[in-house]
Amino acid sequence: DAISSIGANGAVIHYKPEEGTALALNNREVYLLDSGGQYLDGTTDITRTTHFGGCEPTAFQKEAYTRVLLGTLDLERIVWPSNSTIAGGDMDILARKNLWEAGLDYKHGTGHGVGSYLCVHEGPYGVGRGYKFKFVEGMCVSDEPGFYQ
Repeated sequence: DAISSIGANGAVIHYKPEEGTALALNNREVYLLDSGGQYLDGTTDITRTTHFGGCEPTAFQKEAYTRVLLGTLDLERIVWPSNSTIAGGDMDILARKNLWEAGLDYKHGTGHGVGSYLCVHEGPYGVGRGYKFKFVEGMCVSDEPGFYQ
């Protein structure tokens, strides 16, 4: 299911609207969208946050956003020797290190295998704590570090 949430609801990692909890979209708070789709043979999702500019984001919001973005870029740019045995748990450190430097973290995995006519998450490999499956050429994973507060 797609996740569309704003403000305090955006801090709930897998928010599902319920009567009395849904908030109206506005231009003062951070908006989170986690949605997916099917294209050709693959099934995946993407998570994005934005601020619509009705007011200036706080210094903390800017810092957290920047640190998550840096983690996304660090993971995206990783290159390792073909004879290396890098696993998802190793790669997870790259995505989190910028948040860790500020004493921040998130409680979910950083990335998951991209499925083929399945649900969004396909194993046995992924990027996150505890993933020991070794990556080889041709594997495709999502890149979804985050910060929820």
